[in-house]
Amino acid sequence: MADIVLVEHEAVTRQNFAKTLERDDHQVRVAESAEDALALVAQGLPDLLIAEQQLPGMSGDELLATLRTTYAAMATILLVTHDRFEQTVGSLRSSGAEYLRSPATPAELLLAAQDCLQREALRRQLHYYRDGDLSSSDAAGIVGNSPSTQRLRSVISRLASLEKKDGVGPTILLTGETGTGKGLTARAIHKTSARRDAPFIEVRCTAMPDSRLEAELMGYERRDSPEARSAKAGLFEAAEGGTIFFDEIGRMKTILQSKLLKIIDDRSVRRLGSTRDRAIHTTIITATHLDLEQMVRDGSFLHDLYHRINVVKIELSPLRNRDDDVLALADCFLRSHSGDYGMDPPRLSDGAISALRNHSWPGNVRELSHTIERALAGNPGPVLTEHDLALASRRDGVSPMTGATVDASLQIDFTQGPVRIEDVEVRMIKNAMEFTGGNQAKSARLLGLSRDAFRYRLEKHGLR
Repeated sequence: MADIVLVEHEAVTRQNFAKTLERDDHQVRVAESAEDALALVAQGLPDLLIAEQQLPGMSGDELLATLRTTYAAMATILLVTHDRFEQTVGSLRSSGAEYLRSPATPAELLLAAQDCLQREALRRQLHYYRDGDLSSSDAAGIVGNSPSTQRLRSVISRLASLEKKDGVGPTILLTGETGTGKGLTARAIHKTSARRDAPFIEVRCTAMPDSRLEAELMGYERRDSPEARSAKAGLFEAAEGGTIFFDEIGRMKTILQSKLLKIIDDRSVRRLGSTRDRAIHTTIITATHLDLEQMVRDGSFLHDLYHRINVVKIELSPLRNRDDDVLALADCFLRSHSGDYGMDPPRLSDGAISALRNHSWPGNVRELSHTIERALAGNPGPVLTEHDLALASRRDGVSPMTGATVDASLQIDFTQGPVRIEDVEVRMIKNAMEFTGGNQAKSARLLGLSRDAFRYRLEKHGLR
């Protein structure tokens, strides 16, 4: 329910408009003139003000201009007369005010009000993400408020205090699609732990040849070769007391896997060319987008190493299953990339917000970051539009189970009145659970959802 101030000098029209808005569960305060409207606004700021352009005394245009000087963020709709439509619309667009051609029917006015209130709700959501207090986990880079992101924060908080007597945390395996933020999560785990002031060393397993990777990990003693004229500590030693993060551990060759396994088991490392073991006190975090369990079955990943690194497993959800996070992340990237380029952060147009929500994000958070940066580089203005984002609106509607069809059992009879989308979702979930005999993993796959997203919907609808 919204609080709406309606300014209309004609009594019958004012009454019809007010009744229509009230039937939609809105609270309506009416005024016959702009002066009366200013008094109502002074008593309490409304969610929306709707004003006729032609009013006795101060006009609707003058009313909106007056309000903008004090209440710049107030949502407004001006009913513009036909003879002044062309000359008025341009100035309204630049001011951010909404408009509707007058005379308008009550139904047209209601639709315009609903659209305006919905856009304001989205803008308030963006301001909530921008201005809200950040928890320690948020400060470490975890942004968003979806159920899976909230669970991730909870896990990180629990890990922050979970350490052995020697100050080393459990080995952690991060899984998920490319671009879901595994590196960011690893840093957040480190920054919220007691080791936050100690080194965080990232090892990209695909970034260097195997022979060099071994030397970088182990270090080496001085020997007669151009590459090793002096001794060098390895990355494990460099990370002493902190965290070492192996990105794309699934790409590591088997020979190096066996050496990493020995380091984890012995909690020590021996430099190349040395006979002395050096004890290490380092928390190990690994990440991959590959199916390590299948790789173990195929023999391309060591069984023992998999179980050593899989003490705590965190699966990161793809962005397409985290709709609540898209706007928060977009706002975060707007500020971050704008700062990098020395620009003031622009705002997102309504069309841009819709495009962000409707995109399927196959590249996940990384794609969103690149999209925002590309849009900023292409348009340094104060507003980013859907054209600047250059996204195809393609929220995937095809089931991943090729060949699956929706038959007449899901047809809806709208002649009986409105249908809640939540009821349709409940029916689909129940159908999937019945078909799979209650198997949640299979039901999630049938509906094209991750297990996290499916469990969230079960809890949301009380179906557990």
